[in-house]
Amino acid sequence: MHLLLTKNLRDVQRRPLRTLLTVLGVVLGVAGVVAISFTGRNLAEAQRETYAGTHQPDISAYVSEAPPTILDLLSRRQDVVSADSRAVQVTRTSTGQGWIDTRLVGVDDFANMPLDSVQLVAGRFPDRGEVAFDATATELTPIHLGDLVALQASADATVTYAHVSGFVRAPATLDASILDQATAFMPASDVRALLGSPYNNYLMLRVADPARASQTADDIQQFLSERGISSSNYTVRDPTVFTGSRELATLLLLLEVFSVVGAVLSSFLVANTVAAIMVEETRQIGLIKALGGSRWQAMQPYLTFALLLGVAGAVLGWGCGILGGELLTRYLANLSGLTLPPFSLAPREFLLALAVGTGVTLSSALVPAWSATRQRVARLLANIGVVADFSRGPTQRLTARVSRASAIAAMGLRNVTRRPVRAAITLTVVAVAVAAFVSTQAISRSVSITVDHLYALYGADGWIFFEHPVGLDFGSVLDRTPDVTRAEAWANVSGSVGSVATDVWGLPANTTIYTPRLIAGTWLVASNPVAVVLTDNFAQTIHASVGDVLTLDTGKQSTLVNVVGIVNDDSTYLGAATIGKVFIQVSDLQRIVGEPGYVSLFALKLRSSAPNAVNQSLSNIEARFRQFAPVTLPMYQDQQSSRRAIDILSVMLNAMVAIVSVVGLAGIINTLLINLTERRREYGVLRALGASGRHLMQLVLTEALGLTALGCIIGTLVGYPLARWLVTITGEQLFRLEFHLGAVTILLIFAVALAATAAVSAVPGLLAGRLRPIQVLRYE
Repeated sequence: MHLLLTKNLRDVQRRPLRTLLTVLGVVLGVAGVVAISFTGRNLAEAQRETYAGTHQPDISAYVSEAPPTILDLLSRRQDVVSADSRAVQVTRTSTGQGWIDTRLVGVDDFANMPLDSVQLVAGRFPDRGEVAFDATATELTPIHLGDLVALQASADATVTYAHVSGFVRAPATLDASILDQATAFMPASDVRALLGSPYNNYLMLRVADPARASQTADDIQQFLSERGISSSNYTVRDPTVFTGSRELATLLLLLEVFSVVGAVLSSFLVANTVAAIMVEETRQIGLIKALGGSRWQAMQPYLTFALLLGVAGAVLGWGCGILGGELLTRYLANLSGLTLPPFSLAPREFLLALAVGTGVTLSSALVPAWSATRQRVARLLANIGVVADFSRGPTQRLTARVSRASAIAAMGLRNVTRRPVRAAITLTVVAVAVAAFVSTQAISRSVSITVDHLYALYGADGWIFFEHPVGLDFGSVLDRTPDVTRAEAWANVSGSVGSVATDVWGLPANTTIYTPRLIAGTWLVASNPVAVVLTDNFAQTIHASVGDVLTLDTGKQSTLVNVVGIVNDDSTYLGAATIGKVFIQVSDLQRIVGEPGYVSLFALKLRSSAPNAVNQSLSNIEARFRQFAPVTLPMYQDQQSSRRAIDILSVMLNAMVAIVSVVGLAGIINTLLINLTERRREYGVLRALGASGRHLMQLVLTEALGLTALGCIIGTLVGYPLARWLVTITGEQLFRLEFHLGAVTILLIFAVALAATAAVSAVPGLLAGRLRPIQVLRYE
């Protein structure tokens, strides 16, 4: 055993660069798998920590008023554990460098927040005349402690001022850069003054049985209604879902796929290295067998060598994976407002690292070791001398024209197929890396273009919300506003069909702002029961088709509806937990929810869609109708928010593909170094015949580029169906995606791969050019 270990340690040190590249491949493969496992486990813990540590409410809703007596009555209910209220006002903030949308939250006692408690990051909680911003607001505009900021509910409203007392982190709230909206906190009395109400308007409840939260919400709504308090926009917490969890789950799924790809690639590196060692030590294997050693005894040194590489790669990969997983967890948790649990190590990540590291190396070393030791002793000990490794065949014919221009380049291209098994392994490594690159580009482009197309369905340039509902015919008043070319009364409530939650949208039957892409049936028409149109994803989920009669539950009552059409519209909002949409005539929806003839939301088509023009137009509209306490939202801002989420997805995928690409490049260098070791005498002969270092550099570079070009072709052929599959599963997690992968993207991938290969091939090329004929041709 001592001799075996000594030999393995010498093998590790004999070719240090080659060994280093092999271990690097194993480390990266293990690190990717460990990082994703660590991140998934910690995000689940972070969700539980956030719910427990910040006392997240199970039910929240907007109410007309929430006086202390109502809170006391609610907290005494058997199904309610605790009740709290806030004053919430959608406003905008300026530090002197433009306005940013802000959700202003008023808290009665910052020292005692029974529900949804915010965490102080810097400074202190605000007193009267002060404000504390969520820490991520600094990504939208520069804000510092002590700054004087302006607050304005609408463009024509009175401007109030407050000093910034501190920065907090609002739990379970998406990063401000994603929402394109800041969150700020003030004493509730200050926010109530802005609202013009003596009471808070946002209710939060923690219930005894979260599984019955939906039923409890219905009971609470009825309870409030009996006391003359209107309530709306109920949000019932799903214990398995948090804001943005669907998007994070999709991201982790894709990262997991690419981490497995990285682990598979590292196995090819090990196989290549062990195969090269077996070639170098053919005579040693023959001697072991000639002295009576069994096949297992001949294989044992090389499997032990692979095991050492696997253990080293597993330990280092585990450490790198834990570090990378911690950084990734912090980044994703900060984006989604989750409270990070204390750092902890779990046995599963270490066991996973050992399983991947040793499993990859041993399984990949087994084939070349088995193949080499199966040869007869006579062949293993034979001294054949100098032989031609390639014959006149397809490679010779294909490179005939190249040889007329450059004999060195032709030799390099012919070397590609000189060792078929080694070439196949290297081509596989390059092809898999290129296929991964193709897939990520397809996912990014497909998500981006699909989002653009979905936004194109909604032709609104902006939205206007009224705190106090107005008549359905108010759209004609908005139409006469100079900046508006079309205004339509819309409505939106949460609903469900059976146990499947969805969004219910009320639109005019003759809408020109929304463009329905009909798959079956017709658009909204008059019918009995009430006509509805379903989005395709929702129809598939509930197995509905045109002509079906369904029961639509909107919280206040259940209504029979007739499915008259199905449209292709999978658009959703970031952090959505619902599936699809149900479209219904706005007058029918308002009648169902108990507000016949009145609406609070209008979609606006403006004279100009340019961002600055939209901002100015919406400001003018707010000023004109300030008596209705309007709040406006530009469509471009919502689209920018989606763009930022897409950018995060792209960055994460590209980071993982960068790891896969490093493994691929390590495979190229590894092959070139193995070839360099085998062909030292050849290079010595070439130098003796007058070849310069530049010629040998060209020889190595041509072989590397030839391998990469073939790998790119194979990778593209494999990557296309892989990309389609990954786009499909991404669409199943988020929303249905249109597949997009252009020729320009493929050409760019080819160019990047060839350029990267040329760069990394410089090392073995320089080593080949520095060989001295007298050293490599000398016989002892």
